[in-house]
Amino acid sequence: MTPKEKALDLVNKMENPSEGFFIVRFAAKKLALIAVEFSKEFITGDLSEAFDKFLYIQEIKEEIEKL
Repeated sequence: MTPKEKALDLVNKMENPSEGFFIVRFAAKKLALIAVEFSKEFITGDLSEAFDKFLYIQEIKEEIEKL
């Protein structure tokens, strides 16, 4: 999944996590950004692999901010 697709997926999940529950887009973006920051704590692997994961997460963060 591209960073842009993942960003949109995260925001959509935060915006409407279950039937009958709705969060405005602004709040959903904030929640998705919190989730992205939290995920950085779990980056593992050798230096190259960890760096690739970090870059992917950073790109997702940037795409969320564009929404």
